[in-house]
Amino acid sequence: MVMNKILAVCRLAAFLTINFAALNPFLAGAQIGAKVAGFRLTDAGGTVHTLEEYAGKIVVLEFWSFKCPVSLAYDERVAALQAKYRNRGVVVLAVASNKNESPVEVRRNAENLNLPFPVLLDPDGALAERLGATHTPSVVILDSSGTLRYRGAIDNNKRTDEHGRIPYAEEALDALLAGRPLPQTETNTFGCTIKR
Repeated sequence: MVMNKILAVCRLAAFLTINFAALNPFLAGAQIGAKVAGFRLTDAGGTVHTLEEYAGKIVVLEFWSFKCPVSLAYDERVAALQAKYRNRGVVVLAVASNKNESPVEVRRNAENLNLPFPVLLDPDGALAERLGATHTPSVVILDSSGTLRYRGAIDNNKRTDEHGRIPYAEEALDALLAGRPLPQTETNTFGCTIKR
């Protein structure tokens, strides 16, 4: 009898959890093809950045962590991505969304690493949650109208060699710049989970 009641409660809890998530798409982050509401975040150097100031540009938001070795291993690739597309109307911004990384630590590490792109402070993880970012490193790409077009891994290869590498972010950017459909709009991410 007691076991039946426990099972009934567990089934009800599972049902409510599944249906609550289905009714609230915000939990899974913005959907591909959705217009993204603006943001206002300060970078590690104290400069305020808003999505509105990048209107007309493609925005790459790279979710970044100084505590994640995989994220740090991608710093050079993200810098190369920025260098390749900078003069083609693309802006690359890193976003530090981990609750366990204080703004002071993020500032210090961003300065020490001498990153060539700004690191925006998202200490409560609100932007990461809104966009459905779950790991560092990962990217979200917004087109020139602020519409979410790609979410996922930068590429498929944690190692630095080029063997078998599929450059997901570059493929997405090339397609957007050429006005073609993206080969993939979402890919699986890997690295370290964003701490909420």
